[in-house]
Amino acid sequence: MRKGLIILSTFCLLFLLATPALADVNLNINGKSYQPLIQPRIEEGTTMVPAYVVGRVLGAEIATDGQNLDIEKNGRKLTLTLDNKAASLNGETVNLPVAPSRVNNEIIVPLRAVMDAFGAKIDWQGQSSTVLVDYQEQRQGMSVEEMLAKSSEALAAYNTYKTKVDMNQQIEVANPEKAGKKEKVDMKMNMEMAVQNKPVLVYGKTVMNMAAPGEAGNGLEALESEMLLNDEGMYITMPDQGWVKMTIPGMDIKALMEQAGSQDPMTSLKLLQDAGAIMSFGSDQQKNGQSYWIINVTMGTDSISRLTQDILKKVPLPQDEVPELDQAIAQVFKNMNADMVYSVWVNQKNFLTDYMQLDSDVSLNMQIPAEPDQPDKLVTMDMNMKQSAFYEIYDLGVPFTVPDVSKAVDMNEVLQKQK
Repeated sequence: MRKGLIILSTFCLLFLLATPALADVNLNINGKSYQPLIQPRIEEGTTMVPAYVVGRVLGAEIATDGQNLDIEKNGRKLTLTLDNKAASLNGETVNLPVAPSRVNNEIIVPLRAVMDAFGAKIDWQGQSSTVLVDYQEQRQGMSVEEMLAKSSEALAAYNTYKTKVDMNQQIEVANPEKAGKKEKVDMKMNMEMAVQNKPVLVYGKTVMNMAAPGEAGNGLEALESEMLLNDEGMYITMPDQGWVKMTIPGMDIKALMEQAGSQDPMTSLKLLQDAGAIMSFGSDQQKNGQSYWIINVTMGTDSISRLTQDILKKVPLPQDEVPELDQAIAQVFKNMNADMVYSVWVNQKNFLTDYMQLDSDVSLNMQIPAEPDQPDKLVTMDMNMKQSAFYEIYDLGVPFTVPDVSKAVDMNEVLQKQK
């Protein structure tokens, strides 16, 4: 069970922990350090960054059309062309110090020239090779942090809510048995989740479709599962077994639940700020007849790592498991890189968050056991994961019911039967 805890915890954190990578130049956005997956570089004395970084920092709309890249924000439109120093700003020609180009399927652009076009302040800190970017906006007289806190407080006023999630995930793994040949797995997941804050109660139902390497058509049959988390513990459904209670020796589930329920909006916001998350306003949006402010929260490998470590410090883990867990986590995330952004849609009428979007990109290279029963025989796992998800939050304040799990079988009994 100890090894099971380590493996379970490791893969639950797979999209969260990472270590920063080296770059020609460092980025500091509004006082926060940030390193995208495609590292900033200096070409002919000019800092070049992925175009999506500019989009996130400015909250700008970015569109590509053949060789052209359009960046729009607040009535200004900058059009750049690949391998061409001539650009167009609202119809007037401007000259770039270095032409945009394509690197690893991403377009990189000259940072200062593009940011200047939209009013950002750029400075250079030579001692640390850091570009300092200052770009901050307000909506309704509020900073992005103030609006995010207000939206969180508005949601916290309701004790219950539901969420629908549509998620797509692509995993690419180098198979060591096939000379490192890349194999792809496509996964689509639909989830419905009901949440109660006090006392904490979470119920979720998931339908997952997965196309494994070499699978044709729609791939494997849809897999359905349910999950329930209450003050008695965590329960999941297993094929041909029904409800099973997940038992982790030494884990105080009740303390964990109480802690989760005590996270007020300002505490959650401070965790993001302390971790170095970059927050910016995106372009306002319309959906289903409603007007929305958009808040982008961007995190690179270093800020994701800090946030996860801060959260783990508050989790009531069994003390005798911590050293082994720390070692396992260190191995998993030793050579990992990650980048993610989630966008919060704040309703302009009531400040409630009706929708959220998530995009993440993770790369991992590590040594893992070739077989579960051969821990000393290691193979190299080289994996890339891309994930996109859309969340809809609804039924605020509406009570809900959950399945009866009083007859759930303990996981230890299931494992004994399998043996």
